[in-house]
Amino acid sequence: MIENPRPIIRPMRPQDAADILAMARELAAAVDDPEPRLTQAHLIRDGTGPERWFECLVAEVAGHLVAYALVCKGYEAHTAKRRLWLGDFYVRPDARRGGVGHALMTAVARHARELGCDAVHWELWRLNSTGEAFYRSLGAEEAVDLKVMRLDRDRLAGLAP
Repeated sequence: MIENPRPIIRPMRPQDAADILAMARELAAAVDDPEPRLTQAHLIRDGTGPERWFECLVAEVAGHLVAYALVCKGYEAHTAKRRLWLGDFYVRPDARRGGVGHALMTAVARHARELGCDAVHWELWRLNSTGEAFYRSLGAEEAVDLKVMRLDRDRLAGLAP
């Protein structure tokens, strides 16, 4: 574990793409997910370009990136509420239990409040008990009134050939 980390939380820069990609791969391996299709070019184009699809906050300790949080804006028309979707959240194992994750989630929460959001939502693998314990320690609760639904690539192609 990194001793007494003093994380600097900041938006990603194009030169961070290699480290973020490496952490995305670590995250996939940790949850037994397939290798990400993500590339450095995707991160730069979609996270720093003029038509950004996401925002990414990184945590830097002693000049090294040790965590990232990737978020997207969302909107619920029924309630006229702004939401922030947390697509990825990862802290490298040697930076855990030292406050880095808490600092990064605090930055996500601050960003959501600055955007006027009423909530931050995310998915959590059911078997990720470590992640669940961390999120619960922050006060997060399972949304029992919602189910996550999706159309995967093949079904999208079938629906809209």
